[in-house]
Amino acid sequence: MITLKEFADVLELDNIYLVGGKQNIKKEITYLTSMELTEKTSRMKEKGFVMTTFHAFKDVNQIISHLEWMQEIGISAIGFHTAALKTIPREVVDYSNTHSFPLFEIPQEVPYYIIHEKYNQLVNKKENEQASKIHRLNEKLMEIVLLEKDLNSIVKVIGEYINNVVCVLDPYFDLIAYWKTKEQTRDEIKHLINLIINQHKENVLKVRFTNRETNIAVKMDALSDQNFKVAPLFSKMNFLGYLIICQNGTADKFSDEVIKNGIRALSLAAYNKNTLLHYQKSKDIEMLESIFQGEANDKNPSDFYMDLKKVRCIFQVQSTSPETLQSKLQMLSESLIENETNSRLWIFNRKIVGVIDSILDRERVAAILSDYPGIRIGVSAIEEVNHCSKIKAMYDQSSIGLLHGHIHDAQLVFWDEMGIEKIAYNLQSHHLFQNFDEELLGPLIAYDLEKNASLTETLYTYLKHFFNLQKSSSELFVHPNTVKYRLQKITELMQVDIQNPSHYSMLMMAFSVYRSKQKADHFQ
Repeated sequence: MITLKEFADVLELDNIYLVGGKQNIKKEITYLTSMELTEKTSRMKEKGFVMTTFHAFKDVNQIISHLEWMQEIGISAIGFHTAALKTIPREVVDYSNTHSFPLFEIPQEVPYYIIHEKYNQLVNKKENEQASKIHRLNEKLMEIVLLEKDLNSIVKVIGEYINNVVCVLDPYFDLIAYWKTKEQTRDEIKHLINLIINQHKENVLKVRFTNRETNIAVKMDALSDQNFKVAPLFSKMNFLGYLIICQNGTADKFSDEVIKNGIRALSLAAYNKNTLLHYQKSKDIEMLESIFQGEANDKNPSDFYMDLKKVRCIFQVQSTSPETLQSKLQMLSESLIENETNSRLWIFNRKIVGVIDSILDRERVAAILSDYPGIRIGVSAIEEVNHCSKIKAMYDQSSIGLLHGHIHDAQLVFWDEMGIEKIAYNLQSHHLFQNFDEELLGPLIAYDLEKNASLTETLYTYLKHFFNLQKSSSELFVHPNTVKYRLQKITELMQVDIQNPSHYSMLMMAFSVYRSKQKADHFQ
């Protein structure tokens, strides 16, 4: 941008002086032209420097009228050449001063081409200075990347050049770096991001999946719309986040280059950060897997990059189509992980395992399950981790949740919502209770096999309905008297008082073990 002040300083060297309208010296000049005819031509555009002798004008009044028109269309200044009129009329100078319309006096011996040369030299000088500035900015950006400074350092370089808001969001739309003007607050920036996501979430997501920039107009609160550029940040095949730039700031022919180089620097810096995060994740996952396999005693929460004390639950996901686990992993990561820094989600033993620092929202998970009927999720208790053995316990709880879901055909099972089964499923691992179900239910099972009867199913249904004969017979599709007869036979075979609360509890636990054994062979 060339200002009148800069041009005036150059012209003075050739005795071309600013003689009027000096109070408007900060105006910008974008082109030079000459005018000798009195017509009001459309080739005249704003921000021009018009050189003329006014020799075709019949009197001062016509000159003043033309000056009024040129000021109205946005001409920046007039160069009055004294080849025809040896002095500039007093009325013209007075108009210039009164209306703050810059007026230069060009000596009769100075041809127009000299002024054009002066202007072009100034433009070239400014562009060279600007190119040098851009080169230094680019070097600064690369230095920031090499010194592994944070993303805010890069964003600051971009923001200070364009003089407006610049934000970087992670793939989950969380604000991770920004630059703002002094008048703005962090809360205003966060509110702006909320407006962008609420109004243009689909357009922003499209930037990621098409790997192309887009422009959006955001309706501001009680203000006119603001325009923003949204650009994707990629490194190789990894999507790192979004760059959002307000386009209402200072823009010039170099702004796009600054933004382009800024995107490159941000991608490199984010990739470096992502590589470190990937290493930290890998080490954490390696230790978590060893804990899952029973090696918790030699581990300490301080060994982890993530803060284990912030972990709230562990969940596991099993799919009827194991080959699609990778795509489901991405979907769950985007849907459930609120803080990627302190959560881990990966595939282990043909299941997706999530160790997360938030509590799973049942409604959100239920919505996911409605779209993916082929998956099952087991969720641990909500715990505070003070020792690595707690991680092992939570993992086992989620495993039992998956087993319970398999046995009872449930897609979502929370450990805290399970009943007596959470004890029954663990009985089998103790040597004293490996045949607990057979010891109690063995006579019924043997009788059913020999006589092709249904005593085992009858007893379970009767106990499940808390001795309600009518409900039991309805579920079994038999007459109530048939149920009575079967119960008499059951009492003879088992010699156990099923009305006794202690016996009732043992029988329900035995049925849980028995049913889990029936389906455990199919559970991976």
